[in-house]
Amino acid sequence: MKTTKLLFTLLLLSIFYLKGQDYVYCPFVEEDTRWSYAFIRHPVFAPPSYSIYRIKGDTTINGLNYKKLLYGCTEVYSAAFREENKRVYMIREKEEEKLLFDFNLKEGDWMKSGITGNEYLVAKIDTILLGETKRKRFVFDLYETWIEGIGALEDFYPLQGRLLSFDAQGINFQKKGTEIVYKTDEWYLNENDCNFNNIKTIFSSDPFTLIQRKGEIELQRNSDGFESGQVFVYSVFGNIVFTKPVERNANILISTSTFPNGVYIVRFINTINNSGNSYVGKFIVKKY
Repeated sequence: MKTTKLLFTLLLLSIFYLKGQDYVYCPFVEEDTRWSYAFIRHPVFAPPSYSIYRIKGDTTINGLNYKKLLYGCTEVYSAAFREENKRVYMIREKEEEKLLFDFNLKEGDWMKSGITGNEYLVAKIDTILLGETKRKRFVFDLYETWIEGIGALEDFYPLQGRLLSFDAQGINFQKKGTEIVYKTDEWYLNENDCNFNNIKTIFSSDPFTLIQRKGEIELQRNSDGFESGQVFVYSVFGNIVFTKPVERNANILISTSTFPNGVYIVRFINTINNSGNSYVGKFIVKKY
C-alpha cells in the first residue's frame, strides 16, 4: 500500500512539474525581431496602412548596451531598446531613458506610460499559449493588452492611446528570424513586405504631393478649390513636433533642419470640414 501511495505521489509531482515547464519567459528585445502594425481609417473601404518596426544591430549609450530600433526598411534609427529583469527601456536622441514595458507587474499594480506619463491599472493577468509555451498576458483596465515577448497588441508603443485620427489599430504579426511567432488573422496581409508606402488618402486623388528637399519638405497642391486647414507633423511615437495654419489654396513649406533623425508623419486637416479633404503622408529625416 505504501509503495502504491508513493508511486501515486511521484506521479502527481511529475505532472505538476511538467505542467509548470509550459511557462517560459520570452524576451521582448531580441536581434532580428520584426513587428507589423495595421492602421485603419474611415470609411471602412479605405485600405489599411501597415507599419514595420525592426530590432537590428547594437549600440552603446551612456555605458549601457542597447539594440537599435529601425522603422520600415530603412537603416535609420531614432530609438534604442534594452531589456533587464523583464523590463524594457527605450532611449531617444537628447532624451532620458524611459520604461516602456514591465512584465513583473501584478494585478492591481499601476503602470506609468513612458510616452504620455499617464498611469494605467493592471486589471487582469492570465496566460496565453503560443506554440508550445505559455506566456503571461496583461490587461490594462479595458484599455490595452500586453503579451510577454510580443508587446502591446493595440500599438507598438504601449499605453499611448489611438495615434493621430486612425479609427483602429492593432498588431498584424511578430516575426523572429523566419518564424512568425504571433499573427492576427484580422489584420494579416503580407509578412514579407517591410516597405512603408505613404498612407493613401481616402479620396480618389491626393490633394497634395509631398516633395522632400535637403532641410525641408513641401506639400504642393494638386488642384484648386481646397479650403484652409491645419498641418501637423508627428514623430512615429505620436508626438506633435510641428503645426501651423494653412491658407486656402496655399502650398505648405516645412523646415526639417531641426528635426532629429527618424520617420515622421505629416497630416493636413480641412478645418472647415474635418471629414472632408485631408492628406496623410510620411517622410524620413537622415542627416550625415
